[in-house]
Amino acid sequence: MYIRTTFKSTMLMRATDVHVFLPFHDGYPDAEAPFPTLYFLPGYSANAEELATCLPFRQMSAKYGIAVIIPDGENSFYTDHPERAALNGSFVAEELVTVTRRLFPKLSRRYEDTYIGGISMGGYGAAVHGLHRNETFSKIVMMSPAIEADKLFDPASSNLSGAVPAVLFDTVLGGAQAYRSSYRNPCQSLRELKEGGKRIPRMHMCCGQQDALVHDACEHFRGFLKELGVPLSYDGGDGLHDIPYWDEHLENCFRFLKGK
Repeated sequence: MYIRTTFKSTMLMRATDVHVFLPFHDGYPDAEAPFPTLYFLPGYSANAEELATCLPFRQMSAKYGIAVIIPDGENSFYTDHPERAALNGSFVAEELVTVTRRLFPKLSRRYEDTYIGGISMGGYGAAVHGLHRNETFSKIVMMSPAIEADKLFDPASSNLSGAVPAVLFDTVLGGAQAYRSSYRNPCQSLRELKEGGKRIPRMHMCCGQQDALVHDACEHFRGFLKELGVPLSYDGGDGLHDIPYWDEHLENCFRFLKGK
């Protein structure tokens, strides 16, 4: 079942659209409620409608019995900026979870059934908030994530397809020093969780071998996780930073979420 809804967000200080897929009445056997739920974040320059129409979330939701909630990302890198009344990070990781559970009572409220994921910028956002809100999200799926956001803003990458204007780095992520030492840096969050003996969400990542924009960063992140002794489910293969690759690899994300 596909639903598009609009509600007034207190953290964004305005109305916002959300696209919802429920594993109910869609040609597959209806899933048993309460439904596990994946909060899935769009990438830079994309919005929820683009993901909802270009990728088979409706089929995956029905087939695997997982509800999917897709908000808009607005090129925010899912960061909070109270000076602009735009708490995009807190919105997706806190308010969106609370509101959708109230709107759709069949969504599970269990930690074990609550997941976050995304593509590119959204994969970065999923890593940031999945680790920072490790008591909310039990699993994280990252598709071609901009996992090292500081490198994505590097002027040397400006000629690559999908690159982010370097001038936005300070505005969006607060500058290099603040980024590296804060929860906005997934590696820093992982160090703190590991050193504190706190639980770390299970993670799945995919990235195409020909993805010039983020492949090197994803490989570096894989190596970092290996050094920490943190398990990672990884799905590579040939592919670019584009819809055809994500279309081909989306089902593996749902298999991971279902434990298959």
